[in-house]
Amino acid sequence: MCGIAGFLGDYDAGVLAAMANAIAHRGPDGEGAYLNSDGPVGLAHRRLAIIDLSPAGAQPMESADGRYITVFNGEIYNYKEIAEFLKVKKYKFNPHSDTAVLAPLYDLEGPDMLQRLEGMFAFAIYDTHERRLFVARDHAGIKPLYYAQTVRGLAFASELKALLPLPDLNRTPDATALAEYLTFLWTPDARTQLQGVRKLRPGHFMEVRMKQGRAEMNISRWYWPPQAPLSGGKPLYDQTKTPKGLREVFDAVVAEQCTSDVPVGAFLSGGVDSSAIVASMVATGNRPAQTYCIGFTGQGMAAEGFDDDLAFAGDVAKQLDVPFKPLMVEMEPLLARLPELAWMLDEPTADVAPLFVRDISAQARADGIKVLLGGCGGDEVFSGFRRHQTARVREIYGNTLCQIGAHVARGVAAYSGGTVRRRFGRLEDLFGADDESFLLQAFTTNSQPDAANLLHDDMKPAGRGAWQNALTVARAESQGQELLNRLLYMEWFGFLPDHNLNYNDKAAMLAGVEGRVPFTDRRLLAYMADVAPSRKLTGGHFFWPHQTAPKAFFKSAMGARLPQSVLGRSKAGFGAPLRTYLKSGPGRAMMEGALLDSPIAADLFDRARLENFWNRTLKGQVDGAYTMLGAAMIVWWFQQTAQ
Repeated sequence: MCGIAGFLGDYDAGVLAAMANAIAHRGPDGEGAYLNSDGPVGLAHRRLAIIDLSPAGAQPMESADGRYITVFNGEIYNYKEIAEFLKVKKYKFNPHSDTAVLAPLYDLEGPDMLQRLEGMFAFAIYDTHERRLFVARDHAGIKPLYYAQTVRGLAFASELKALLPLPDLNRTPDATALAEYLTFLWTPDARTQLQGVRKLRPGHFMEVRMKQGRAEMNISRWYWPPQAPLSGGKPLYDQTKTPKGLREVFDAVVAEQCTSDVPVGAFLSGGVDSSAIVASMVATGNRPAQTYCIGFTGQGMAAEGFDDDLAFAGDVAKQLDVPFKPLMVEMEPLLARLPELAWMLDEPTADVAPLFVRDISAQARADGIKVLLGGCGGDEVFSGFRRHQTARVREIYGNTLCQIGAHVARGVAAYSGGTVRRRFGRLEDLFGADDESFLLQAFTTNSQPDAANLLHDDMKPAGRGAWQNALTVARAESQGQELLNRLLYMEWFGFLPDHNLNYNDKAAMLAGVEGRVPFTDRRLLAYMADVAPSRKLTGGHFFWPHQTAPKAFFKSAMGARLPQSVLGRSKAGFGAPLRTYLKSGPGRAMMEGALLDSPIAADLFDRARLENFWNRTLKGQVDGAYTMLGAAMIVWWFQQTAQ
């Protein structure tokens, strides 16, 4: 786990050093650089030593024959198996380093090498003979990778902030990215808020050569999430898949991800996902060195639908007999740190959860723990979100009854308040749409009809609302599958990599800690792909869809290991009472300073529409707190990236 940066093109050592310094937090254990005018190429690395702590594991790493130079961020969990394969092929390399297997494997198989890798990664290999740069990102986008193509060449880095030193970077705001962000409250697909910076999508690689002074780049896809096979236009499900079989695969994955030359701990929120991971660590003989949970003090938690995780997490820790450390957080000081997220995450994100990951990771690092396993991805694989329950209800009852349900939900919302009003308002949106619209609508965190309307007229993209992004591509690719499985397929193209995995990586790495995510393993995804929706999420009551049983298949697999209090617990948000905080006192002052007093806000947003929406939010006429926070995050982000 590290930070990488580099370029192929007309840049110099000063630019490379500035890029590396911008991600120094990702690698507090060492640094290295490679610069060659023959490319011209520069590669930089910041090291967080996890496997092979010796100097032999330092990067940039030169292959035994001197042909390839590699910089790598991540972990290859099956590197020992790959090493044995390469030894048979007579390759020489350091067998104790997962980085060391990449260059010989690339020499042997080219881009096809990626199919062999089980792990999380973003890496670059420079071929000194061909003067070619090969850059790849893992199947799920666990490790981030940004790039910028300019008149001077191609530059890449683990974090966007490392590209800001490029002297010719196009920093013009991307109007489409702005509009999509305000709708989803994260930015799907390859776009960022800057026209000059893009993300290499999960499961993709790029090859770059310099020709006539310009960097020629070709991007290809190497991974497609599995789906149930179709026969006669209908999916075929594997009825031989069992919870016991799933548990065996899960245990193998967790055990593999405990591979480390440093102590390994775990997040433990008391939810099913993190609890299952800790239980599996114990079952496979990899007892965590420490587990961590956030506890809260302050007002508004219960009113906004957040549970006290500590009691549930404590039950799990006691039953499994693992060390447990709660971290108590005061809400007001925590939420005052919201502007930090803009710099931390490289992309605006209207979510407080990254601050929790940051604080737990900092405590773990202080305790001497540099690796934490967490439950990110469990909801996306096993059907844990409310939108998955709504999809299952739609499958059971069909469009006609759902339209009736939309009218009922509208009536309940009109005569309710607080959490009930929000949730039934959301149900109205999701039940009232047709299936194709529902699949996209399910990901829109902002339920307002056109969040992009807050933007200045000259900042609005053409054809807004007719999105063409990773979500719409996944929607098309999943035609023929049942609605729930289509939604799960789409999770892997937007919400998971561009929201959850993005903040999980950035927040942990800011503290110098590696966050591992077993639920994103390809083998788990493959096991669940052809399990019928009726087995993944059981039950289904039309007027109250949360009575469906989310993660039924996975809970059955883990039932004997976890307390009933955890297995029967309803979905709890990993969040904070933002609505309460942002409408009064210092929270309100912070928001109004960003939205109404900032020159950047005046450049991006229509002042009259923004102020009107804010006032309606304060009066409770619309549920606009997260929309307003999303707008403020854009302002804070541009303030910090412009420096």
